[in-house]
Amino acid sequence: MPKLLPFGVLLFLCFACSPEQDELNVRLTLEDREEIDRRVTAYMDSLRPLLDSLCTASMTDRIAIATDSIVQRRLEEEARLRARIPQNLRNDR
Repeated sequence: MPKLLPFGVLLFLCFACSPEQDELNVRLTLEDREEIDRRVTAYMDSLRPLLDSLCTASMTDRIAIATDSIVQRRLEEEARLRARIPQNLRNDR
């Protein structure tokens, strides 16, 4: 059964995209839902350490990019505000 599940999902997805097919109404039993929940939980538990390590590894880069973006916006805002100041007021200082 576990070996047939990916094939069944692939087959379902292939037929789900066909425009001439009628709507398919699938009703899962409680046991089916529990089995799917167990599999998803096991899959997520195995993926979580990998995703956490990727997040930790890229955190420094993402913070640097966000900081650069914020600084760039502030510099652009400052340039716009300075452009609004009349030239004679700037020379009086």
